Parts: sequence; structure tokens; C-alpha cells
Amino acid sequence: MIFGIGTDLVEIQRIEKIFSKFNNRFAKKILSKKEFEAFEISSTPAHFLAKRFAAKEAVAKALGLGFRDPISFHGIEVDHNHLGAPFFKFNAEISKFLDQKKINKCHLSISDEKNIASAFVVLEA
Repeated sequence: MIFGIGTDLVEIQRIEKIFSKFNNRFAKKILSKKEFEAFEISSTPAHFLAKRFAAKEAVAKALGLGFRDPISFHGIEVDHNHLGAPFFKFNAEISKFLDQKKINKCHLSISDEKNIASAFVVLEA
């Protein structure tokens, strides 16, 4: 059964402006430590940041909570499997919340084209 669906679009130019104004402070606010390490070596840092931001916003929307306890940017990490498909890793607090809601599958699709990054999330219970 579908628990929730979330989607988000991010203008990459907007992320570039924020990044130029705040440098790594913005990235550190939304990325996990592992994501930040990947961000630092990315050849397209604004795209990287925009896609992670969109993915985290989309899952927060799918959960129906937005960013309020227990959901936080640092509690959600986007990783990739050996084929490059993205998936989420959640911290203990969010994992406990997902278990309480009986959410057992989380599907994530991320894309970017020119100046737009998008993410789509489907949660199953």
C-alpha cells in the first residue's frame, strides 16, 4: 500500500546564488558528512547540492511532516547502489519513525536537466 508520495523541483541557479553567498555553510546545513565529502569533489557542486536538497524535500513531503521532529536534513542521506540507482539512508530516529508507521519501502528517483533538479519519492507500507 502506498503511504505517501512526494516530489520537489529545485532551480539550480537558485542553489548557485545561495552557494556563492554562503559558500559551504549551506552545503553543511543540508548534507550528511558522507554527502559533504562527495560534494567537495563533485565536478558540478550546484547540481549535486540541488539534487540532494530536492530528494530530502521530496521524502519529507511523502512522510507528510515536512522538516519537523524527527525529520532533519542531516538525518536523511542519499546514497547510490553499484548500478548508480539512488536510495535513502536514515538515522536511527527517522528509522524508528518509519518502523512505527510500518513504512517498509522507499523509492527514490532523482534527475537534473539544464537548470532544474527534481526528485520523486514513493513510500510503501
